[in-house]
Amino acid sequence: MNRRDVLKVLGAGCWGWGGVPIRRARNDVFVERWSWAMGQVVHVMLFAGSERAGLDACAAALAELRRVESRLTLFDAASDLCELNRCAGRTIMRADADLRAVLTLANRFKAITGGAFDVAVEPLMRAWGFHRPRSAAPAAAELREARAAVAAAVVELDGDRVRLPNAHTQLDFGGIGVGYGIDRALGMLRARGVTRAFVDVSGDVAAIGAPPGEAGWLVEIADPRRAGRSIAVTRLRDAALATSANTESVIRYASLVVGHVMDPATGWPARALTQATVVARSATAADALSTAMLVAGREPDGVVRSWTAGRVGGQQSRGPHRRTRLPD
Repeated sequence: MNRRDVLKVLGAGCWGWGGVPIRRARNDVFVERWSWAMGQVVHVMLFAGSERAGLDACAAALAELRRVESRLTLFDAASDLCELNRCAGRTIMRADADLRAVLTLANRFKAITGGAFDVAVEPLMRAWGFHRPRSAAPAAAELREARAAVAAAVVELDGDRVRLPNAHTQLDFGGIGVGYGIDRALGMLRARGVTRAFVDVSGDVAAIGAPPGEAGWLVEIADPRRAGRSIAVTRLRDAALATSANTESVIRYASLVVGHVMDPATGWPARALTQATVVARSATAADALSTAMLVAGREPDGVVRSWTAGRVGGQQSRGPHRRTRLPD
């Protein structure tokens, strides 16, 4: 999703985070690149030994994001994900490392969140018109059918072989693919010796180290109900942050406005919270767990810190919540 309006990175370029010039040292040449990948704006910031080395590292990170996108997107018939969906109920598919990794993680996060996160929501996304345009909201019978397809979905993994035994199963990596891509991009940066970097894919972000002289990369989480205001400001160091909200990517059916994050249990777009932001050890975890928190209205296991905006059980919920650890 496009989360640009719900997150800001404070400070960039050659200035310190308090407006004071950063004292330069070895590997402290600041480099940044703006680009486009995974259908969203991408911002890469890092410190390197030279401008050339920094630009090369940025290019490698962007190339990795685009490579992952080509494998896992639902909007290119040649992608591995689309091929797997075509195999549903028919044949076993041999999956490459990326597809196997994402499916393994998706199964894990589904279990951790009690089903609040589920990559099998594609039938609901389609029913509500997010994948195929439609002129009216789905009827109750159509939603029941889509919800049944989600509930019956099973992903069988055996080494490099993957099978979707139910012909109605269709997967959508919208709640995990960007996070996985960011983690892969960070891996490319680390392989090039980068020890201070920040990757932002339209609001899903992750950090390596921190800017010189700082405790972490400073990030502001915007208040979805009050323009120009923030819920919190936090620092990221060797961690990731993701925000899920049903206020950015929406479809309107007359007076009905629906967001794109689906609740697998009800078949309706998630309504427990207006916005959920989480910090986790990896971008993949932050992506999936922020989705689950928006759906369930509570913090799932694996979250380091979280902030919410919205109503849960009639009570306003804002601010940081408990700390947990991502299971090994």
